[in-house]
Amino acid sequence: MKKTHIAMINIPAFGHVNPTLAVVSELVQRGYRVTYPATEKFIPDIEQTGVSVIPYHSPSMDILDQLDHVKQINEAISSNAENLHMKFIEEAISTYYQLEQMYADDLPDLILFDFIALAGKLFAAKHGIPAVRLYSSYAENEHVSALPEVSDEIKNELASKLKDFSEKEGIPFASFMELFAPEKLNIAFMPRAFQLKGDLFDERFLFIGPSIGKRNYDESLPIDENHERPVMLISLGTIFNPWPEFYTMCIEAFRDSGWQIVMSTGSKITPESLGDIPDNFIVRQKVPQLEILPHTRLFITHGGMNSTMEALSNGVPLVVVPQMFEQEITARRVTELGLGKHFLPDEVTVQVLQKAVQEVSEDEQLQQRVYDMQKNIQEAGGAKKAAEAIEKLLHSQKNAQVAH
Repeated sequence: MKKTHIAMINIPAFGHVNPTLAVVSELVQRGYRVTYPATEKFIPDIEQTGVSVIPYHSPSMDILDQLDHVKQINEAISSNAENLHMKFIEEAISTYYQLEQMYADDLPDLILFDFIALAGKLFAAKHGIPAVRLYSSYAENEHVSALPEVSDEIKNELASKLKDFSEKEGIPFASFMELFAPEKLNIAFMPRAFQLKGDLFDERFLFIGPSIGKRNYDESLPIDENHERPVMLISLGTIFNPWPEFYTMCIEAFRDSGWQIVMSTGSKITPESLGDIPDNFIVRQKVPQLEILPHTRLFITHGGMNSTMEALSNGVPLVVVPQMFEQEITARRVTELGLGKHFLPDEVTVQVLQKAVQEVSEDEQLQQRVYDMQKNIQEAGGAKKAAEAIEKLLHSQKNAQVAH
């Protein structure tokens, strides 16, 4: 019997790809044929899940790789802030045409798409394929939006570009807002307790908590051998990490402390460039975050959604230094829910870091709230819960077709 074919459409960014890996792996194990278009950098991680990877090219995601200081990255994003939504639409259209070629003789039965990967929505609409929206960040409905506001002028430009494209391709869209409207099933990779205004989301939304798959690392670190010192992890994620001044401040702040520090600097900064590294520091360009977190007592992070959820699922409190708009929302959310503290980049000093770490690590009530959130995450169901909901949707589609 022919296997049901599910396509996973995403954008090439670790924060969007990583949460999908455990879900597609679960679907493969349940006997589905899953295809996953990916750019070169992501192919090794995605292939491990057992899906069929289809290589494609992304025009707009290569730009950030060429910038080597966090200020340049932020300037590139803020100077393009007005154009950012247009870039998403252009990226979606470019990817859409590639999907048309990839799937010309092999249309999927169901499409999963990241909430920013609008090519998935467009392709599904063109071919009348049922679709499921995946939220690697906050879920959105008519009451809640975590996207930056745009002017009416830009909204009109976007709507006009989309209308021209949809008419040319014969895609039945009534309005630009339809692109962002919820599907019959929408899956968010966080527990409802962390979601902004979580009680305002109906049964179309499933909050499964973080979906954490296996990840390959080049090396393991011998941190669990060192029991005398509590472990602190420091990482600014995969994009906004070229900030040498921050790493130097961390070295200064915790050089003579009782902490064992594991610090990741990202691919653009070498540990050697940071000068004298104290004995209680392990500094690498990339660290095995999922291996380290179970041994970690506190995490200084940029507040990316994956890092935040991975920390909380291990019961680790946070000190958040956000680097962009969405991370600021998460940083404020962490403070609001009493799971840690946050500081904007220009507020960070050696003394601020020392004081924040001392206060967060010694606050027993804060630690208890982190454990309560960890319990929420454990009960949310993860990748298995997502796969069950996707299966249920497929069965209801099949039954509907039989009835017709």
